[in-house]
Amino acid sequence: MAVSNRIRAAFTTTVLATAATGFMAGCGGGGEEEDEQVAYCTDENGEIVDDDYCDDSYSGGGGGLFFLYVGGFGRGLPVGSRLPSGGTRIDPRDSSARQAAGLPGSGKVTGGTRVSGGIGSGVGGRSGTGAGS
Repeated sequence: MAVSNRIRAAFTTTVLATAATGFMAGCGGGGEEEDEQVAYCTDENGEIVDDDYCDDSYSGGGGGLFFLYVGGFGRGLPVGSRLPSGGTRIDPRDSSARQAAGLPGSGKVTGGTRVSGGIGSGVGGRSGTGAGS
């Protein structure tokens, strides 16, 4: 049985469109969560500490320097986890640096907060930048 050119063209177009949709979904959707920029409150060693230490109005003790550490880390990491190098450290009292990184200029930043701007915002790949590094 012969297939007309019209049917063959429609079938080819459908197959190519389906393949392209699958390829684009594989490229764009799944990796975004893994690579998103998030912030955690850490000590000078990159260990996650209680979020209260990174409230810009915090004035209590705690024995050390604390940073908002922004990078391509997973969400939901518990206090005590050590973050890998490669993020950006920001002094939580520096409202300009906080805002430049896509964080609120004041207040407490909850651990795992997604940074506005996300991928491509230029925040996560600059190790050792920001105030206090």
